[in-house]
Amino acid sequence: MSIFAGARKCDLKILAEELGKTVNDSHKLKDLKKRKGREENERRNKEIQMEERRRKEEQEVAERRRKEEIAERRHQEEIELRKKEYEERMRKEEYEERKRKDEMEFELQKICLETEGSSLNSNSVANQNVNSTQIKPKLEIHHLMQKFNSDENDIRLYLIMFERLAKQAEILENTWVTHLLGLLPYDVAQLIAREPDEIANDYGEVKKILLKRYKLTPEKFGEKFFIHNKNLGSAWKNFAYELRSFFNE
Repeated sequence: MSIFAGARKCDLKILAEELGKTVNDSHKLKDLKKRKGREENERRNKEIQMEERRRKEEQEVAERRRKEEIAERRHQEEIELRKKEYEERMRKEEYEERKRKDEMEFELQKICLETEGSSLNSNSVANQNVNSTQIKPKLEIHHLMQKFNSDENDIRLYLIMFERLAKQAEILENTWVTHLLGLLPYDVAQLIAREPDEIANDYGEVKKILLKRYKLTPEKFGEKFFIHNKNLGSAWKNFAYELRSFFNE
């Protein structure tokens, strides 16, 4: 208010009118000075309030950004953690799968060796005069045939092919089961291995087990009959035999 102490009334009046205030001649100089002082204080208070509001808004914006940055950082850390957990879980699953396959392969080889040993022991007297060169087949049958797949192969035709190849490779019939086990799924090989030796070592009995396990319904036989095609290079006589075999079950 001291800034208006030396001001003249006419000057204050002009200033008041410029500020949009109505002033008449009845106003005293002292009143005008007080009025101007109040207006100046109000203006300063408004500026202070505006400045305080602006500062508060800036603080709120800064705080909001800080919280957003913290939330984003935590989100990224969570994503990274989940990614590491997923990778670790996949590594464990791959390890367990490899381990399971190795164990299955080991068990299958073990079953084959046990079956072969039992077969050779049970027939050692009958085959003691067989030349040692005849025991080893001319060809390894697993090099000639793919493993049996129940979704793609007909067990009857598969066994027919196995028997023909076994004869061509001059494999002793009392070891057919041993060679066949290596071509069967692991669970089926285990099923046969659980049978008594007199059954597990008898190809005829094993064949019955396989035919019973993979027995087809009439509808499935009909479906296979209609979709069965002649193999390239196969004789028509063989193709006709294959078709007739669908009705010999």
